[in-house]
Amino acid sequence: MLGWLLQHRIALFRAFSQLARQPVAHLIGVLVIAFALSLPAGALRLIDRAASLGQGALHEPHLTLFMKQDADDAAVRAVWDTLALRTDVREFRYISNAEALAEMKALPGLADAINALDRNPLPHTFVVISRSPAPQALENLRAALAGLGKVERVQVDSAWAKRLDALVQFARRGAGGLTALLAVAMAFTVFSTVRQQVLSSRSEIEITHLIGATPGYIRRPFLYFGILQGLLGSLVAGLLLWLGSRWYNDAVQPLSNLFAMNLQLPGLSLREWVLLGVAGVGWSWASSYLSVSLTLRRIAARC
Repeated sequence: MLGWLLQHRIALFRAFSQLARQPVAHLIGVLVIAFALSLPAGALRLIDRAASLGQGALHEPHLTLFMKQDADDAAVRAVWDTLALRTDVREFRYISNAEALAEMKALPGLADAINALDRNPLPHTFVVISRSPAPQALENLRAALAGLGKVERVQVDSAWAKRLDALVQFARRGAGGLTALLAVAMAFTVFSTVRQQVLSSRSEIEITHLIGATPGYIRRPFLYFGILQGLLGSLVAGLLLWLGSRWYNDAVQPLSNLFAMNLQLPGLSLREWVLLGVAGVGWSWASSYLSVSLTLRRIAARC
């Protein structure tokens, strides 16, 4: 166990030595990783923020539930109790047919016409606010409420939600394409950097290979080098996102005051920091492993 830990310690020290030997050249690789992580991450943060603002700026997703004309107080109470127990309903409001009729009478020109009616033609109504603005969630809630007793129909106002969802999905696909392109650039950078490190240590690798060193022993320092480069790139990416968020918040502050809306981006959460680290380290390690494995295979074939 101690021998295994010592081997990893030596490999990590060699990786640090490789970084310190050519700091300027390796800084370029770190910046490539940082930009490859921060650009799509920043785009996704803006898309998510715009989606949440759009959902709040238009109006809350709601459904209108109309009861049948013969619905009595017991039927209304049953629907009330069902809505109160549903977890996908954030809030709801009950409008009796008498209350709706009184509101119509208050409108100019309608009082005489309504007084001429022999009965109240308006149904009892519930206005239901959905917890989720997603079009599918609204449709699922509409289908569930339409099956309740004494419910005539349920009208869902989801056209705006479908348009917004389509725009968000399109923007996320664009961000996904950008992510794929930058991931290829990052992999190519790490691959080339590690390959140069392997080739520059070719004589040492050949000697250790001849005296019986395992591929894992030879590969380990270069994998640590890729991990360190990915970790540094992730930290720089987080710093770039933080600086970008600060710049964006300062620029958008006058608009926030003008429209009385919070348009600012929140700070990076712990989850986002962890995702940046995992993405940077994982992709760099995979690129390093592929590069050093292919290069070592060619060296071994020539020995």
